[in-house]
Amino acid sequence: MRSFLTAVFCLVAIVGAAIAIPAFWVNSNLVDRDGFSDMVSPLADNPKVQEHIADEITAEVSAAAPLIPEALIRPLAGAYTRGDNFEADFTEAMNQQHDWLFEEASPEDKVQVMSLDLTPMVNRIIDDRIFGGIEISGPIEVPLTDSAAAGLEAGRYHDLGDQIGYIAYGSLVIAVVAAIGGLAVARRRGLVLAAVGFGVIFGGVLTWLMGDFAQRRALDEVSGADGSAREVADLIIDEVVDSMQKIGLIAAFAGVALAVAGVLVTVMLERRR
Repeated sequence: MRSFLTAVFCLVAIVGAAIAIPAFWVNSNLVDRDGFSDMVSPLADNPKVQEHIADEITAEVSAAAPLIPEALIRPLAGAYTRGDNFEADFTEAMNQQHDWLFEEASPEDKVQVMSLDLTPMVNRIIDDRIFGGIEISGPIEVPLTDSAAAGLEAGRYHDLGDQIGYIAYGSLVIAVVAAIGGLAVARRRGLVLAAVGFGVIFGGVLTWLMGDFAQRRALDEVSGADGSAREVADLIIDEVVDSMQKIGLIAAFAGVALAVAGVLVTVMLERRR
């Protein structure tokens, strides 16, 4: 009976750990607004992002005000994206995209397409580098998809985000309780540690694979965007997936270390008997 309970606790701990690792990463870095903001805000220092945003601002302003020469707009836009205020404006724009996907959608939003709002950035350029006190009411928006039904509709992940939070904390609690239960009843406690290590390995591998799947899915969903907006979206997706897969690899190596430690503890205790 004791061996059976140990096996059950180990199996539950493995499953719980394997689920908890990817679920916690997604909950902390994608569902959580602050976590997402912290992850993508460093992209404001990426020269490619700065160039793409400057190009998009130039194109949109030129289209809205054709009398203003593009040769005047582009240097101002480039100076802005390399300036101190760009990171805050870029982060706020990314937070708006997060809110679009994870907050409950209003009836009006359900028929709109996901867009990058450049209005605050344009107004910042006007205020800082051209004529202070003048403000464009906008909106100056760049669509990131070609229709409201293309996969990036407003509120798409609202319910899923809540569910991921429950899964993350629930699986963690289950894994911890099962591991403690296994240690309490097991004759060879090192094997319980090894089992938890295998669960962490599976969780790391699952996290890495989910990143690969998410990348292909996300790139497909923003395929309707054009020009610089598409390039920026691709860079953001690459950054998110890279972070996710790094955590997956770290978790897998940590799991290997824990599994090896568990086996070594078992061997050492067996030799003492």
